[in-house]
Amino acid sequence: MAHFEHLPLFVKTYEFIKVVYKIVQQFRKEYKYNLGAELQQIAWQVLDEIITTNSLPDSQKKAGIKKISELFDKFKIRFRLAYELRLMTDKKFAFAQQVMAEIGRMIGGWSGWAVSRS
Repeated sequence: MAHFEHLPLFVKTYEFIKVVYKIVQQFRKEYKYNLGAELQQIAWQVLDEIITTNSLPDSQKKAGIKKISELFDKFKIRFRLAYELRLMTDKKFAFAQQVMAEIGRMIGGWSGWAVSRS
């Protein structure tokens, strides 16, 4: 198994997935197994794509980073919907928003790096 602990984006996203699981665990039953499961699935897709993209040659990373950004945008939209449906507290949403902003900045930085390499 490859080790990705040295990648800040991987570590931050992995830790965020644990937060997502804790939040989804508190969803009402009618949302837990559809919207909640979708949030978890997309979060895992983001992490999987980070792993895949990181293993590509530098010249091919730009497309992978774009996909990561798109997946993360999908996640943020669904997460906001969950908040607007009152499936989480204001405090949990605010904390998650801070972490998502940090992950977004990391993705943006990686994207900028990839553009400078092409």
